[in-house]
Amino acid sequence: MEVDNNVSAYLQAQQRQAPPAVAQHFAEFEGLYERKVWHQLTKAVEAFINIPEAAPYRVGVYNEFVRDWQKHMNKVKLVLFALAAARQLDSIPEAAAFMEKIAEEVNQPDSQEAYALAVLESAHFKLLLNDLDSTREALEKCQGMIESFAQVDPVIHASFYRVCADYYKAKAAYGQYYKNALLLLACIDVQELGIADRVQRAYDLAIAALLSDTIYNFGDLLSHPITEA
Repeated sequence: MEVDNNVSAYLQAQQRQAPPAVAQHFAEFEGLYERKVWHQLTKAVEAFINIPEAAPYRVGVYNEFVRDWQKHMNKVKLVLFALAAARQLDSIPEAAAFMEKIAEEVNQPDSQEAYALAVLESAHFKLLLNDLDSTREALEKCQGMIESFAQVDPVIHASFYRVCADYYKAKAAYGQYYKNALLLLACIDVQELGIADRVQRAYDLAIAALLSDTIYNFGDLLSHPITEA
């Protein structure tokens, strides 16, 4: 694979225009890209898009950079990069359509985990639009897929339980929300959630525990670190 001059021009422009703390990431990208060390480059992009300073650059990094060498990377990582970009788009319908397109691209025999993740994240945006029917269909489809996988990346389980929990919250199905929200918390590091997210999740779990007619023991919740929020 030859180095794309357009990609190099994009990276160099960002190095000139971005604040120094951000520009250094683009300099690192350029060096790794020229050396074609795709695994290291994937890890470098992953580290970058997860910092707050990256927010204004996520769409550009995906469209102008990642798409050029996406065939060389793990497809679950590709979907996560696309998701980071989708969250910066101007509207929820645009983000839903964007993730649907990504799902189509990774719907290949050797990347079904990535496909399930993209479908789930597209469903998340549809849920924000109150499209409960499409969300339920996506959850049913992905549940069957996940159960068929020999191994599942924790990020996919986390996505599934998060969308499930949010779906049941929208349906006011308190017991189901409680169950899936706790399963979500078992898949992630709670400290990686923002404080506002932790407070909201703890509040929603407490309300669900009180309002559900199937929950009689609050021990799982009371002993969970989420309550410290």
